[in-house]
Amino acid sequence: MIEMIEEFLIRNGLHESCYDFEEHVKDFIKEMELGLFGEGSSLRMLPSYLGVTPKTAPEGDVIAIDAGGTNLRIALVNFSDGAAPVVRRVEKHFIPGSKTEINKDGFFNSIADYIGDRTEESDKIGFCFSFPCEILPDREGRIIHFDKEVKVTDSEGAMIRSELNAAFSRMGKAYTDVTVLNDTAAALIGAVFSHGIKDMGGYIGFIYGTGINICYYEAEKHMLINTEAGGYGGFKKSVCDEEIDDESEDPGSQRFEKMASGAYFSKVVLKAVKLAVGQGLFSKKAGELLSSLSVINAPDIDIFLKEKGAPGTELGKLCDTEEDKAALLGILDGLYERAAKLTAIAMTAVLIRSGATAAHPAFIVAEGSTFRKGYRLQERFENRIAAYAKEGKVYELMLADDHAVLGAAASVFL
Repeated sequence: MIEMIEEFLIRNGLHESCYDFEEHVKDFIKEMELGLFGEGSSLRMLPSYLGVTPKTAPEGDVIAIDAGGTNLRIALVNFSDGAAPVVRRVEKHFIPGSKTEINKDGFFNSIADYIGDRTEESDKIGFCFSFPCEILPDREGRIIHFDKEVKVTDSEGAMIRSELNAAFSRMGKAYTDVTVLNDTAAALIGAVFSHGIKDMGGYIGFIYGTGINICYYEAEKHMLINTEAGGYGGFKKSVCDEEIDDESEDPGSQRFEKMASGAYFSKVVLKAVKLAVGQGLFSKKAGELLSSLSVINAPDIDIFLKEKGAPGTELGKLCDTEEDKAALLGILDGLYERAAKLTAIAMTAVLIRSGATAAHPAFIVAEGSTFRKGYRLQERFENRIAAYAKEGKVYELMLADDHAVLGAAASVFL
């Protein structure tokens, strides 16, 4: 059965061996360099105009907005006399446009409404925006587009600071000073600021949740660069990936993200399982049950793998024979191996570009539920990098715990 599953995954372009690690690392670095210097590239390499550590001693209250792929978090963060920052008045909402389509004004009106009377305590806002966005030298942000299946019409090209202040104006509120940054930068800045980490061989922010992205400190530009890694177009897509891309809100964009991120991984699994049913890998009864599925939930995938296909799990109930269980376990495990390898390729390329070495390792701040909860995903990811970086470990990894909120607030002082 193992050989049969391996053959199925290879035949359909879903096996990790379909991707040459070293060649893709070289190509990813090439795409990074093209993007850095304004040449055509699938990696946008967007400047942040932010460093890593504060230029002035932070003091006072700051409103923090973390607009993630699924959730919107808003808080008030107090900085005082060099003490640890205090995060308070935290609220979480579904991000506008994630449940039903909304227009640009509705999106910013909703955020302004959620902020509420916090504007009476601060006129400074750090806005972590987790979608493709061009940061301008004055730290305004121009929206490129929404992704991760968030639907906001008339938003392309909109200026985030201007639109939020227009929403405040409609509410009769005063102007606020808004610093816009992306999620990877926010998580990294928050962790560095919180833990006082300095003198590393490089600084890297890594988001692996609903979406996938990486930022890093680019010495030649003297700032953090948002790679928009999820847009990398060098990985060959399987028929499952092609179908998911075609069915998405933005066909042709975020190609890597649609192969491995939390917003899409379970869709890849569902497509692959139904493909396997069609190619005769399951018994008749299991095939009928699996074919009837309209969705496979990510937690059910992880529980099934963790419990080794136990009959009591949701996916285990769909298996009629031991062969069914082995086939499903093999497909799910194989797809996680592919996701880990693709993501490790991207990270290895960034590590090399950042100049990290075993003697001067980079500091990676990783945030995102998929990376944390995906079955053995972090282990698989780190093993892939270790196998390539033979001279020794070239990074120190820290799992961030909601550091994006703190990083958004701290960004106003950078």
